[in-house]
Order: sequence, then structure tokens, then C-alpha cells
Amino acid sequence: MKRLFTLGIAFGIVCWLTSPAQAASGTPKRGGTLNVAIEKDMVVLNPLVGTRSTDQSVRELVFEPLLAMDLKGNIQPHLAESWQVSKDGKIYTFKLRRGVKFHNGQEMTAEDAKFAVDYTLNPKNGAYGQGLLNLVTRAEALDKYTFRLTLKDSNPGLLSFLAEIKAFSIVPKGSLQEGADKPNRFPPGTGPFQFVEWQPRQRIVMERFEGYWGQKALLDRVVFRPVRDATVRLTALRAGDVDLVERTPLEWVRQVVDGKLKGIVYSEASYADIRALLFNVADPPFNNKKLRQAIAMAMDKREILHAAYLGFGTVNDQKYPKDHAWYFPGLPWPSQNLEKARALLKEAGYKGETIPIITSPEGSDQTMALTLQAQLKKIGMNIALDTLEVSTYNERDRKGEFAFRFRGGDFYPDPWTTYGRDLRCEPDLRKRISNRSGYCDKEMEGLLTKAETELDPGRRKALFKQILTKAADEVMEIFLGSIPRFFTLRDYVKGFATDDAGRFNNPEGGLSQTWLDKDR
Repeated sequence: MKRLFTLGIAFGIVCWLTSPAQAASGTPKRGGTLNVAIEKDMVVLNPLVGTRSTDQSVRELVFEPLLAMDLKGNIQPHLAESWQVSKDGKIYTFKLRRGVKFHNGQEMTAEDAKFAVDYTLNPKNGAYGQGLLNLVTRAEALDKYTFRLTLKDSNPGLLSFLAEIKAFSIVPKGSLQEGADKPNRFPPGTGPFQFVEWQPRQRIVMERFEGYWGQKALLDRVVFRPVRDATVRLTALRAGDVDLVERTPLEWVRQVVDGKLKGIVYSEASYADIRALLFNVADPPFNNKKLRQAIAMAMDKREILHAAYLGFGTVNDQKYPKDHAWYFPGLPWPSQNLEKARALLKEAGYKGETIPIITSPEGSDQTMALTLQAQLKKIGMNIALDTLEVSTYNERDRKGEFAFRFRGGDFYPDPWTTYGRDLRCEPDLRKRISNRSGYCDKEMEGLLTKAETELDPGRRKALFKQILTKAADEVMEIFLGSIPRFFTLRDYVKGFATDDAGRFNNPEGGLSQTWLDKDR
């Protein structure tokens, strides 16, 4: 007997605007070319290899995943209209959307999906998704539109992996040769744009696909131009040589927000980087929980973020945004209370000794540490900055040779990938892999083991709430909040919106819904 997880329905794509200053006005117009300045060039034209960074962002216009994920982290139908999962969690059966055309006019079928998975799982091909699909033992085309994956063990996070092209995107059967990691052009995809040309270090050109199964793109063409220097990118934007740029430095964004750069607006990826204060809980002095709690009660998170990031940043007590499916309200994090913080210091036996915080030479890291130093001085703690070269910093971090430090990160579609690896006990505290705090707790291990294999969505969510509740109580890490990343664009560019991760395109908007409010 199989359990039906989701019944697919037609997936309407909506345009989600991230900035009031960038809100579209008027009737959307079709046509025109959008020139986009990007920081890095693509690396390879094989859509199943190197599916990260710029390669992923650019390919998401041309290729599509089996499923999709909305902005709140909920799995949605996409190329698959519906799916069923067997009771033991080892068989996933997908009903593919009928009538989906590849850019060569061929209809997408289950045989194409099987080909893409088989190619990904073949170690000779070096596909990025091989690690994500490592539990898959067999892919089958049951009929023209029914596709099945069989796993050797259950994996509750599989559906979230299939909502990104990192795992695989469906390409026509036979369109990639074994071991061919550098074809001279993209194979046909199913996305709203089709590939035209790539001139390395010069430009990547895409054109609207008129046969797209979903809401068709409004632009005729998108041209990506790799420009490494951020100042050069913005100069080109101000001069009108490009229409949109990625990864705009915060000092420039501040000028846009303050109205000093006329004719330029912005779109914000609010959760592009998660900032946290990490303790080494395996060694003194922060093997003392009361000392960690005292710092948590003395910190002003907003002041730290805004000092380091020019007034930008959103305070949060966990990795996921507050409207996300995996956000848990009411976690028992210590609240700011200077008087209680001083009392905890006394109970911890702290007598004014200096504690070093390791920092990298990066300006924001230094500013955060200096701001924290001033805040902790108010409760009688003495903190010294130990600024290290990047290689030394990374080596000491891996070996656990630090007291505490700031760190960055991000969140993933599945909470296990987001939290689980960082909380698992590791055998050698002098060779730390993912768990850099050195935290190890038998009760937490039991919760993590259950959450890793729990198939029931409700029970799995309850387990992760227990995990994060315990993490908040232990205070081995203090989440400060998120730092945004920005696109800046000319004000005639309408309808563009990024998502929390800062992608060019996403299931609810992006370049596929962008239009130009000017003569072309």
C-alpha cells in the first residue's frame, strides 16, 4: 500500500517583488534584450556537471528540476505533476507533466528522466548530483509519463533535493555522451529560455522559448556579461551599458536606498548569508555553559549586524526565515538581560581574564568582533581580537584551536542538511569536519538519528523542533541573523525579483517574468 504525499495541480507562477522601490508599474511589455553583469563566468556546458554558483544560476533559465519549492520551503509540482512514496520510503513514483517540450521540439517523457538519473549516477560522468542521489539504486520508466526511483534506504530529504537542478535536470535521452563533461553547447532543456551561445569571459546568450509549457518569458533575449570587478559592474549600470548587476557591494546599495543614485533600484536576497557566533564547547573556557549563556544575554544582535553591514541585516534566532516551513517560533534562546548576564559570569567563576576571539582580516568580521567586545565590556568580560591570516584561521578552526569566532553559512531545502551535520558527534576533535563547535551529546545524537530517517512529515517536524529547542538551551552557537545580497538595476527594468538565495530565476519570479518599460 502506498501513501500519497502530494497530489499535483497546475503550478501557477507568480511574480514576487522584493523591493518596494522596484515594484512594477503599468502593463508588462513583451520584447527587448536584458544585459546582465555577473561576477563570474560559467565553467562548463554540461547541465549535470558542476551544478553550483554561476553555472547553477544561469542554467536555471534553461533547465528545470523535477519538483519545485515555493518561497516558504514547501515542495510543489513542476515537471512532475504528482508523486507517491511507498510506506517504507524506498520507492518514489512520479507522474510527469504531459506536453512539456524540449527546446528542440521533442516531448519530454519518463525515458528522458531515466536517462538523466542514470547519467548522474554513473561515476565516470562526474555529475554533481551523484552525491545527492547516492541512495538511488534504480531509475525506471514505467510508461511514457510515469517515472520511478528506487532507493536502498529511505531518505526523507529526497524530495527537497529534487526541487533543485543540483540533483539533476531532465534532458533528452542520448543528448550527453558518457564522460563528456565539456560539450560545445548545452543539450536542449525545458526552461523558459533556450541557449544560443557562450563566448567564455565575454558573454552568455539566451533567447525566449516560445514553446515553454508554463508562463512564457517576456524578454526576447538575456545576455550575461562576466565582469569580475564590482565597481566596474556598477559603473556599467550607471552608464546604461548593462541593465542589471548581481552582488552589488553594500556601500553602493546604501547610496541607492538613500536616493543618491538616481534611476537605479534594487532587489534583495534577504537570507543570502547567515551569521552566527560559534563557541568551542569542548575546551575551556566555553565548556562552561553559564559563560556561553552570559554572552547570549549580553549581546545586542542588531547592533552587531548593523555596525558591520552598513545598517543592513535581519535579526533571527535560527537559520530559516520567519515565514519558512522549517522556522520554529518560541525557541528558548536566552533574552538580553545585562544584570542576569553579570550574575551568570559570577556563577561561572569568571574573574576578568582575557578571552581571545579569532577573526579573519575581513572588515565585517573585525567590526562584528569589536562591537561584541564593547558589549561584553559592559558586563565585565574582557575580549581580545586575535586576527589571523585566512590559511591560519582555517587551520585553527578545523583543529578546534579557538575559544569562539563568528561564522557565516546558509540554509538548505531540507533541515537535515541545514542543521544535522553541524550537531553530529565527530570522533576526532582535532580534525573537525562539519561540527566545528565540538559539541557531542547522547540525547541529541538520538534525536538526530530519528530525524534523519523519519518519513512522516509531522513527526519529522516535531523532532527538529526538539533538536533546535535543545540547541537553544545548550547555546553552543548563537544565531545573529541574516545578511542580504543585492541586485541593482535600472528603474526601467520591471518585474524582476530574486529569492532568499539570490537566484536569477525561481519558481515564483525572476528573469522569466522581467520586462523592460522603455523603447527597445
